[in-house]
Amino acid sequence: MSDLRQQIQKHYDAQALSAERVDAIVVEGRAAALEGEKIVTMPQQHAGLWRMGWAVAAALVLFAGLSALRPWEPMRLSYVMMAPRIVDFFATPPELPKRSQSPEELRTWLLAQGAPSNFQIPAKLRGLKSFGCQVVDVHGHPAYLTCFWSEKKPGVDDGSLVHLFVAKRSEFRDAPTSATPVYRELSGWSFAAWTDGDVVYTMAAAAPMEQLRKFVAQAHDPEREGLVAAETRKRRSLSL
Repeated sequence: MSDLRQQIQKHYDAQALSAERVDAIVVEGRAAALEGEKIVTMPQQHAGLWRMGWAVAAALVLFAGLSALRPWEPMRLSYVMMAPRIVDFFATPPELPKRSQSPEELRTWLLAQGAPSNFQIPAKLRGLKSFGCQVVDVHGHPAYLTCFWSEKKPGVDDGSLVHLFVAKRSEFRDAPTSATPVYRELSGWSFAAWTDGDVVYTMAAAAPMEQLRKFVAQAHDPEREGLVAAETRKRRSLSL
C-alpha cells in the first residue's frame, strides 16, 4: 500500500470508508493534480453539515433584518415602583433646583423640562403655597414633582408638605386607568393616584392617610368636572 493511500486510509478511518471509496479518492486526487488544481469530493456527511450551517446562518441574518424593521418600543415600568421610589427620594432631603411660591411658575418650569403638556395642578393644591419642584428619575422614567405646604407657615422652611408627581401614563404599565383615586400606604407614607388622559398623577405625603385624603377629596378641578358632567348629561339626553 502506497504512503498516500495509507495516509488517506488513516484520515478517514473514523468515517468507516470502504477500501473502494479510499481508492476512488486517490484516483480523483491524482487526476485533479494532473489538471493543475486539487479538488477532492467532500464526503456526503460533511457536505450535509455545511449546508445545515449555511441555512442556520441565513435564518439568523433574516431574523436580524426583520427585527431592524420593527419600530423601537421603550420599556414600560410597572407603576408599582412609583411609591417605593418616592420614599427613597425623600429619604434624604433633596435639592430642589426651582423654588417659587407661584404654582404656575413651577408648572411652567416643569413643562420646559419635558412634563406632559396637558398636566394641571389640582385645584386644592393651587390654593396652597408652593415650595419647589424637581424632575425625579423613576428607574429610567421621568416623574415631575411639585411640592406644596399643607399648612400656612410663611417664611418658615419647616412643616408638612404635600407632593404631586405627574408622569406620562404611556411609560408605566398597570397604572390607574380612571380619575377615581387609588390609595396606598408604604413606610409611613400615604399615596393617592389617578389618571387624566395620558397623565398619571400621584399625590404623596409623609403623613397618615386621613391627612392626605382631605387634599385628594378636592384634588380635581370643580369647574372642569362640572363641564364634563354637563357634557355627559347632554349625550345621555340625545341618546334617549
